[in-house]
Amino acid sequence: MKILDAIGSESRRKILELLAKKPCYVSEISYYLRMAPKVVIEHLEKLESAGIVRSIEDGRRRYYYIAKNVHVEVTISPHRFEVHVNSDELSNPFEVLRDIESKLKSLDVKSESLSEVYKALRVAEEICTRFSAIHGSMISKLNELTELVLEEVEKIVNDDLERLVLLAMTKGMKTAVEIAECFKIPYKEVERALESLKKRGLIRKEVVGDEEVWMLEVMR
Repeated sequence: MKILDAIGSESRRKILELLAKKPCYVSEISYYLRMAPKVVIEHLEKLESAGIVRSIEDGRRRYYYIAKNVHVEVTISPHRFEVHVNSDELSNPFEVLRDIESKLKSLDVKSESLSEVYKALRVAEEICTRFSAIHGSMISKLNELTELVLEEVEKIVNDDLERLVLLAMTKGMKTAVEIAECFKIPYKEVERALESLKKRGLIRKEVVGDEEVWMLEVMR
């Protein structure tokens, strides 16, 4: 399976982890991950071939981004080894949940007959498949909501660094150290961006235990 082959490499997984934060040029990926540019390009070509990553020319350079939502689920148990790759989104996850609720009742097998147990086994397999589809659909919804957040951030913030800091905070990062380490940005620059956003009333500082953390003003 092409997608599994593509993400089987630890180096390619690191590249995907980086691209999940923001689109990057080859030189950025090389700098952040301490890889030779030639090696980075080879990995990107394999990710592009699998349809996971795409690129766009920007002047004389080309930057790469994750092209689509892909949900990969691996099941390893004493009685089965399965791999599911799903990039589809459910049209009505609520309907699927209601159907799952009704099917769960049939798993309470009263009889010990082979026929009844076998039927329950098949239903359990179907429920697992549907839960996997719901999970993939929710990942797509998370991505959609993140895109909406980015659109709103672009409307109210012009500075690229401040935009990056706000994006990091929407993803759950709460300290300057976390943000600096995540995006490989000097700590002082992150602090400057945080203070600027605070002055504009977009974020606030709180003390949690012994640690100072930053919170979006909408999170009250």
